[in-house]
Amino acid sequence: MVKQESTSKIPRETDRQGAELEAMRRMLSASAGTCSLSISICNSPALRDYIIEKLRKGTDSIEVVKLTKDTTDIFNFVCEKVSGPDCSAIFITNIEPLLPSGIKEHKIVKMLNASRELWKDSYHCPIVFWIAEYVAALISIQARDIWSWISHQFEFISEEAHIASGMGDMFAGNILAAGNLPIDQKQFRIAELEQRITEAGETFKPAVAEHVLLWLNELAYIYYQIGDLSQAEHVLEKSLEINERFGQQEGMASSYGNLGIIYQMRGESDKAEEMYKKSLEIDESLGRQVGIASSYSNLGMIYQDRGELDKAEEMYKKSLEIDERLGRQDGIAIDYGNLGTIYQRRGESDKAEEMYKKSIEINERLGRQEGIAIGYGNLGQIYRTRGELDKAEEMLKKSLEIDERLGRQDGMAIDYGNLGTIYQRRGESDKAEEMYKKSIEINERLGRQEGIAIGYGNLGTIYQMRGELDKAKESLVKARDLFSKIGMPHMVEKAQGQIEGLKEEGKDGR
Repeated sequence: MVKQESTSKIPRETDRQGAELEAMRRMLSASAGTCSLSISICNSPALRDYIIEKLRKGTDSIEVVKLTKDTTDIFNFVCEKVSGPDCSAIFITNIEPLLPSGIKEHKIVKMLNASRELWKDSYHCPIVFWIAEYVAALISIQARDIWSWISHQFEFISEEAHIASGMGDMFAGNILAAGNLPIDQKQFRIAELEQRITEAGETFKPAVAEHVLLWLNELAYIYYQIGDLSQAEHVLEKSLEINERFGQQEGMASSYGNLGIIYQMRGESDKAEEMYKKSLEIDESLGRQVGIASSYSNLGMIYQDRGELDKAEEMYKKSLEIDERLGRQDGIAIDYGNLGTIYQRRGESDKAEEMYKKSIEINERLGRQEGIAIGYGNLGQIYRTRGELDKAEEMLKKSLEIDERLGRQDGMAIDYGNLGTIYQRRGESDKAEEMYKKSIEINERLGRQEGIAIGYGNLGTIYQMRGELDKAKESLVKARDLFSKIGMPHMVEKAQGQIEGLKEEGKDGR
């Protein structure tokens, strides 16, 4: 039933966007020769450019004016770019970089409001502003005069009202909005992206390749979030092939880094490390600081998994140093969270809590739901180690609620496992066992070896508490062997110690 319901929503949404496209075509035709003002809301720059190209197909008379970062007066800028009377319409794009967050009143919006009559006097064709949702909200409040003159409004989105440059190099493209989509809208977004990639074909010019690569990286990220690692890997390999074909070194570095994340998720740490080092080598040759910071962060996770905490901390601090210098807030949030895990592993819970709270604060400001969920989960672990089980459970349930809404499978697996530890501490072994089994089930579906191993280790502890020593040994041996396979010697040692403890219990029992 769920699959049928989810699939049925996709054509309806696709039909809606197709209807919007036809409505815009009718407006352009009906308004020819007269000045009119419309807005077209679209959160994704790649999707916006794709739709504009469809509208311009077969005609050169639609002028597209892309605002630059130094634009101070939109009307004057357009006048400099469009001086002739022969255009059939003017499309104005790229206003978002001119409207940084944290500013209550934007001078450029006030100047746009004051220019309302000038547009009518200067142009006799439809004028369309292509903007993100938050820009529409700003104009409606801060430019009421020009807003009252808008005759048509179109919408080509299914995302939430977030626009951002992305989460740095971990996944390129406009993925903040994609990552925040509820699971049902993620399914539509997958269909939407795949349709556009298919239409682009296998051979295309460099200008088209730029957009195809954005779509591929967003698509890979969504597949990664919903736990379809095979599809994510396939998409990233296609992205790498296109980057290699066009000699896009920066894109190759991103693809290598993203493939490393997939391999690390599966427990293939050597392959992941190889990908991260390839990415780092390219970014260092380019002097690309954002990519270097991401590679340091990713390598830190490899060393952390292997128990090499000093090396991991070194990598995280190198990443943080670069991100702070660049003012890269999403990267700083990730760095704080990663450093928190190091301090937590060392038993420095106060320092860990401080890092986690800093990370959550930034992620809340950015609207980055995945980061908020991870932060709550990490705080839950801190409170658990302190014995504050009610606070721990509250944090973990908040994390699970967000992850379920996003369809973020690896997050859900971690949340279930962590909740299991809470119930185990309370002596509620049946509830703990249920959580651990849910966690293992998801991790097996993802091929996430570390998560499976942790789950079996936790189940072994439950069975040991109940005196079911044979079942405990079976689970702990599975955990030990998986930890050995993925190169986590400190966890192998821990599991082996538990197995040796079972032998002693068995002797005492006899």
